[in-house]
Amino acid sequence: MARKTKEEALKTKEAILDAATDLFADQGVSSTTLADIAKQAGVTRGAVYWHFKNKDDLLQALKGSLFEPFIE
Repeated sequence: MARKTKEEALKTKEAILDAATDLFADQGVSSTTLADIAKQAGVTRGAVYWHFKNKDDLLQALKGSLFEPFIE
């Protein structure tokens, strides 16, 4: 299996965050699984776990990305 470039890895991470945002808004955080997020993003569950330890880690990343424009 070929390794992804940093740019490809960043796109994958962004796709995961976008999918999580959509699913959390539609289904709620507690009803959304990491498998749901992976499916929505078009990646494997392993890819989700490569970028995030768990759902809480993903939520923290979302929080950071959502509030970043306001902090600047």
